[in-house]
Amino acid sequence: MNQIARMVVSAVSRSPRILKWGAAAWLLCLPTLPACALLANLPGVGGITPPTVTFQGAALAQAPTQKRLGAYYCPDVVPPPLGIPGGATVLCRGLFGARPAPQEMQVAFDLRFRVSNPNKIPVPLADILAAVTVFPAAGNRSLGAACVHLCSPEQPGCNGQPDPASCQSSSRDIRSMADFAGAAANLLITAGVTAAAGQPLTFTAPQVAAGTDLDVLVRYTFGPEEFLGILRQVASQSVNELKAGRSITFNIPFRIEGTVWFDAGSFGRVPVGYGPVEGNWVLPTEGIIPRI
Repeated sequence: MNQIARMVVSAVSRSPRILKWGAAAWLLCLPTLPACALLANLPGVGGITPPTVTFQGAALAQAPTQKRLGAYYCPDVVPPPLGIPGGATVLCRGLFGARPAPQEMQVAFDLRFRVSNPNKIPVPLADILAAVTVFPAAGNRSLGAACVHLCSPEQPGCNGQPDPASCQSSSRDIRSMADFAGAAANLLITAGVTAAAGQPLTFTAPQVAAGTDLDVLVRYTFGPEEFLGILRQVASQSVNELKAGRSITFNIPFRIEGTVWFDAGSFGRVPVGYGPVEGNWVLPTEGIIPRI
């Protein structure tokens, strides 16, 4: 064993923090050290430094107007006048107009991150986990979680669907899909990712160049049936306003947390957590035009 190999083995024996698989990789590379230059970024042996993920906010990207919300929920929650069957539908149509279809009630929001890569090699994103709890402090709280698996530009037919290894972590300090096993199915749906303003949403992995920052936007929609059921509880508390033909305010408190995984190639995947952060969405008087 040459001198470099002896130094690596000695370092492993002295420090349990140095990853043994990393040392083994060094030993395998000794015959061809120039081809293994990227091992300078291995954790514990020069180390790939985890990128920094700065959560910059969660903004509504699409939402129905308050009037449309009133038109949708009024027939469900307002008692029929004088007990006449169908009377609530007639009353509500006169107050708010025709009841919209569920697909017209879509609510979407954007999560925005700034990713800083301090390493000397580019690092692409691999998986993104988001867990959203709406009404976190109330009895009608509801949790939705979504994992999106990002693909390389060369991979055809990429649709963001996770594989069994996506959004999974062995670290207790990192949130994974297993931590949100109680999330409601189909409540949260990933619509796509983009790293440039005005560019279309895709499921292609943004790559953070060496030593640079990159702004990343991830859009999510709420499953209409599941989310409309949640908002119905808000409408039920405002029956008098609806009966009077007044639009009600849909104020939606939320808590968001999750993890971003980066693809470090042969060194494995690097997870970085974000949140939890809390805020409020107020569905607007005028509808939000879908945008990037």
